Amino acid sequence: MKNMVRLAIFFCAAMPCAAQEGFAGGETVPEIIRRPQRGEAFRYPQDTVIGPLGQGDAPEEAFLFARNFLQGLLSQDREARAFADTDADFLSELFGLLKPIEPRRFRLGGGREEPDGSVSFLVRFIGREQWVAGELYLQFGEDHWKLNDIVLEEPRDAVTGGQEYRFDFSPYERFF
Repeated sequence: MKNMVRLAIFFCAAMPCAAQEGFAGGETVPEIIRRPQRGEAFRYPQDTVIGPLGQGDAPEEAFLFARNFLQGLLSQDREARAFADTDADFLSELFGLLKPIEPRRFRLGGGREEPDGSVSFLVRFIGREQWVAGELYLQFGEDHWKLNDIVLEEPRDAVTGGQEYRFDFSPYERFF
């Protein structure tokens, strides 16, 4: 029994030293892993369905337009500036597709330039019980970006619908 007590005291005394070794203030994730180093690309979060989030290879103006367009869909603001060049019937159809999901937030995946000069973004709308993913296509008009098309998949159940997209995270990605 004395040996067990000594062993417990040893481990309790050694734990703070092990926790602080290489970490600032005993943090769970060391600072060197959390922040990009000089010259290293920024790390953006990933969505398990649509992949990396952020601007990607798309022009900044296209990314900002896409974000504003999706925000307008989320808030159901038919007067949003991003909807200025969008057909009213098509916009009503989009609102109708999103209504059963009752989206609370959206995710905008890294964009890419298409061969014809348009830009596409993977998107996902997330509601309490369902989500829907799709792709948003933008075309540069005379002086600004405008919606070319948006294609949405069938809504999926938040509990069982994500099982098709399961994959193992590396330990590095689990921190984020």
